[in-house]
Amino acid sequence: MIPAPEICESARLARDPRFDGRFYIGVLTTGVYCRPVCPARTPAEANVRYFATSAAAQDAGFRPCLRCRPEAARRLPEWTLNSQTVIRGLRMIDAGYLLDHGVAELATRLHISTRHLNRLFQQELGATPKSLARVRRVHLAKRLIEGSRLPFSDVAMRAGFGSVRRFNDEIRETFGRTPRGLRLGGRPASARGLQSARGLQSARDVQLHLPVREPYHKAWVFGFLKQRALPGIEEVNGEVYRRRLPGATADEHWLEVAWEDAGLSLRIPADCGLDFGDLLCRVRRVFDLDADPAVVDAHLSRDPLLTQVVRREPGLRVPGAWDGFETAVRAILGQQVSVARATTLATKLCAQFGAGGFPTPQQLMNADVAAIGMPGKRGGAIRELAQAVVDGRLVLDESADHAELSEALCDLPGVGPWTAGYIGMRVARDPDAFVESDWVVLKMLAATAARARQQAEAWRPWRAYAVMYLWRMAQARRQLTGRLAAPTATASTRTSRLNARA
Repeated sequence: MIPAPEICESARLARDPRFDGRFYIGVLTTGVYCRPVCPARTPAEANVRYFATSAAAQDAGFRPCLRCRPEAARRLPEWTLNSQTVIRGLRMIDAGYLLDHGVAELATRLHISTRHLNRLFQQELGATPKSLARVRRVHLAKRLIEGSRLPFSDVAMRAGFGSVRRFNDEIRETFGRTPRGLRLGGRPASARGLQSARGLQSARDVQLHLPVREPYHKAWVFGFLKQRALPGIEEVNGEVYRRRLPGATADEHWLEVAWEDAGLSLRIPADCGLDFGDLLCRVRRVFDLDADPAVVDAHLSRDPLLTQVVRREPGLRVPGAWDGFETAVRAILGQQVSVARATTLATKLCAQFGAGGFPTPQQLMNADVAAIGMPGKRGGAIRELAQAVVDGRLVLDESADHAELSEALCDLPGVGPWTAGYIGMRVARDPDAFVESDWVVLKMLAATAARARQQAEAWRPWRAYAVMYLWRMAQARRQLTGRLAAPTATASTRTSRLNARA
């Protein structure tokens, strides 16, 4: 969805960063397309055309600008799209679904015809799914060319090209340069000497800069992840998050995300053997980089209960799931217990059934999960969840329809609305998911579940972000109470319960 022409005109003349990623500008006199923040000389209005996506601009015959680098732009905010089907399809394309599947298979996953899928994408984004996937692939390749010293054959494979020849042809066709020309003439702002918070890294590591939409409450996001980090799998030290990659045994096989230069710096070991596009998608999901905080906060700040906390601490995000099944299992482990206790149980689960890593659905569907020290009903719920995933009855990723996923989850014995809502927030990435029976939410609202649901109507369609603000309010209250006085045994118990969800 392209903003009105007069808005686009004002945004490009002002080089307004709020519109970065919202639309692209095709310049008729040069044949290139740019971001609204491009530092190049501003062309006359008669010489520009506006496009919703990079793919639409390229389909119209324009090449990416080498100065403003459209591949590094912020993502199009999902709230600007009218179709949930397009949103889910776009998420699957970003995750690399069309690298191994056809458009017809994508349409089948979304329960519509191929013709209707193409029509929806053309209406919303000005390009077909195939064009969007092609641009995604070539833009990722350019970022790898400039952000690493990988051999071009490795770049081709990691970006999803079937052959080096195809990679060379598409790079030359898109950018008007060879891969070597891009590397020699590029400005790899993301490399920055390949330094990270842990010191000098291998020259073969890939390091990418991920821009964020401000405001971004980095203390909340890193603190949220630290509180839930699994020893041996995740580490959080200040504003540095590390995750051990699947199959990794050595220290160099850890992915690292650090806050640098008002954005996130992502470092990936070049020899990890994994799809870089998939890893990039997971990081964007975990750090909720595609949110539009200005819109969310403007809406939530109208509520008298949330006004002060939103203005005092803007930019709270809903940290997503690195792996959908992992987060769903941990949600069941966390039913009616504190975050610390749930993390302890998850650590035991990894040690007993996952050989140090997080167990797969196949490893848990027949396991005696309750043996780690939890109620048998909850252990049975995890087995049922694993079996449903193995059977294909549950798809636990961001392409899932939240309403359908919630219904399917609640059909499992031992899984209730709180668990389904939590999974909706973090796995399905539904910005309107709501945990109406959450103890902290009820405490902060001083209401029953029914009253909380009614009060939350005013927060639609951003109820998940409202929950984050309620949890933050509870956390701040606990910290304030702890500073004022040492809690009594009764108060300590009450505080522990208050933070069971926050």
